[in-house]
Amino acid sequence: MHISHNDVVDPVLYADEARLHQMLSELRRREPVRWTEPSNYRPFWALTKHADIMEVERQSSIFLVGPRNRLKTIEEEERVRAKTGGNALMRTLPTMDDPDHRKYRNVTRRWFQPGSLKALEPKLAALAKEFVDLIQETNGEIDFVKKVSVWLPLRVIMLILGMPDEDGEMMHRLTGQLFSPDDPDIARQTEGHAIAEAGAELFAYYKDLLEDRRKNPRDDLASEIANAKIDAAPIADHEALSYCVSIMAAGHETTAGAIAGGVHALSANPEQFRLLRSSPEVVTRAVEEVLRYVSPVRTFIRVAVDDYELRGKKIEAGQSVMMIYPSANRDEEIFEDPHAFNIQRANNEHIAFGFGPHVCIGLALARLEMKHFLKEFAARVERVELTQPAAWVKNNFLGGPKSMRVKCAFVT
Repeated sequence: MHISHNDVVDPVLYADEARLHQMLSELRRREPVRWTEPSNYRPFWALTKHADIMEVERQSSIFLVGPRNRLKTIEEEERVRAKTGGNALMRTLPTMDDPDHRKYRNVTRRWFQPGSLKALEPKLAALAKEFVDLIQETNGEIDFVKKVSVWLPLRVIMLILGMPDEDGEMMHRLTGQLFSPDDPDIARQTEGHAIAEAGAELFAYYKDLLEDRRKNPRDDLASEIANAKIDAAPIADHEALSYCVSIMAAGHETTAGAIAGGVHALSANPEQFRLLRSSPEVVTRAVEEVLRYVSPVRTFIRVAVDDYELRGKKIEAGQSVMMIYPSANRDEEIFEDPHAFNIQRANNEHIAFGFGPHVCIGLALARLEMKHFLKEFAARVERVELTQPAAWVKNNFLGGPKSMRVKCAFVT
């Protein structure tokens, strides 16, 4: 397979799972640390090996996120710089280095710890039942993404933030426009700066929400953010607004992709679905295998502040590295039969949530959501199959199905 520089960033290729993994397998075999100069993007080193990505994630004082953390076109970067004077529209955990990263992570840490989430479990179980009920009410035929996988994690995040359910449609639309600007079915159709426009709408919404929580604090995450202190001073408006947008988007877009991708894998591997149904105790391993196999976060970028040698290649200070997580999670040196979907896989050392200081703060919540849904789904659905091929989002940052019509046969 010939791999061009543009292939490594092509959103259309990232929507084709077979071609994507063919390309990534070739890169791991031939050139796991590859200098890449795509059209319309600043160059970077593409990293495809599990060990290399973990090494970069560990070296957080050498590989920084502040100068560049996401793949954006040169035009998009210039627009952001003109608007903000910096490299990102928002100042959030994924764009912060220490010591700020540690300080801001502590603002919400307790909300995402397993112990704190235990009280939420009855509500997660009830939501899982509600959405499996919805599938059954349609006689088992439904667009699983548009009616189920998007909405379950969205409802959970809105519940934690203390937002009304009726605002869900708007949140889904705006976060999709913010993080999937290359997919014509999701992107904002406008002549202006589409991403900035979506971000501005989200900021306006959360500005009102945070102002209310400062006047009338509640036991919710929005109140925690609104009234947080950084270095004994009230959190700045821009950081507070960015925090809300980041938690909303990351908390539902990625988990939605994982849940939909997991059901897609179960439909393509009916023997694995039968195993999950007959042995519900394997659901915890099933969650981990879904995360590894789907890898909803596709890429993140870091910038070296010192020269660094990786696998014999010299990464110079100022150069970027792009970590490709779906590749790391199918690395033949780490995973036996890596392209097989195996819910009994042991020693599943995937890095779907990242690794090191920037590991996803919401990983325990995502796991719980997936666990409760898969448990309810497997207990009540006897068979699931696609009625037409799934369409995957055209996005080199976040991935997963964007449309997936399924037919479910329920246990009678």
